[in-house]
Order: sequence, then C-alpha cells, then structure tokens
Amino acid sequence: MTTTFELKVLSPNRALPSFKARSAVLPGTLGYMTILPDHAAMIAELEAGEVVVEAQGAPAEHFFISGGYVEVDHNRVSVLADVVEKAKDINLAQAEAALSAAQAVLSSLTPDVDVEEANRVLRSAQARVQVARGSSQVKH
Repeated sequence: MTTTFELKVLSPNRALPSFKARSAVLPGTLGYMTILPDHAAMIAELEAGEVVVEAQGAPAEHFFISGGYVEVDHNRVSVLADVVEKAKDINLAQAEAALSAAQAVLSSLTPDVDVEEANRVLRSAQARVQVARGSSQVKH
C-alpha cells in the first residue's frame, strides 16, 4: 500500500505545483469527498468550495475552487477547476463584496434574473469567503 499520491490542481489561468499528497478533501456535488492513496479510479463533478490538501511533511493547504472535475486513476489525481485560489491569496474585502452583491440579486428578484445561476453565484461567493476567513467547513 502506498502512502501518497500525485495531485495536480489546474485551471485555465493557473496550475499549482504538483503535490505528493497523503489526502485531499474535495467539494463534490453530493458533499465533500476524501481521496486517499490507492483510491478507486473515478471521475466526479466538483462544486464550488474548499479543497484541503495534506502533503507529506507539510501543513495542510487550503484552496478555493469554483467547481470543476476530479479524475482519480492509479494514484494520480487531477483537479480541473474554472478558478483556483490559495486561501491566503483571496482578498477578503473583495470576496465579501461579491457575496453582498450576490445576496442583493437574490433579495430583489426581477423576471430577467436566472434564479438557478444566481444561487450558484451565491454558493460560490459564500464558499470563497469561508475559505478566505479560514472558517473551514471541511472536517479532516
């Protein structure tokens, strides 16, 4: 049994360095999932939320992703996300302003508002603020 797996987190604007990870917690569409070494092969859709990576010999790292996909195969894990940000790089004031704007859209709905999209934007903004504040919803 191996003790680590290779993890790559990629987005159109940024690729993080690869990790030799002991575990990764990812926001799946049905809830958070934990990937460990020797995980079964799979492809899954991801929601906006927090990614927590525990690399060998390093403290856990926290990231925000806006959604995407994960592929797991033979101890290689690839996370493909539209947006990925390290928790420490998120501007909290901007994240809170985006959250307020999303809440305002939903509180004053007009016929031209796509409610499903507005809710998706709200969930993403909430997750980004939580990651920036370090108020993790992920239990590890």
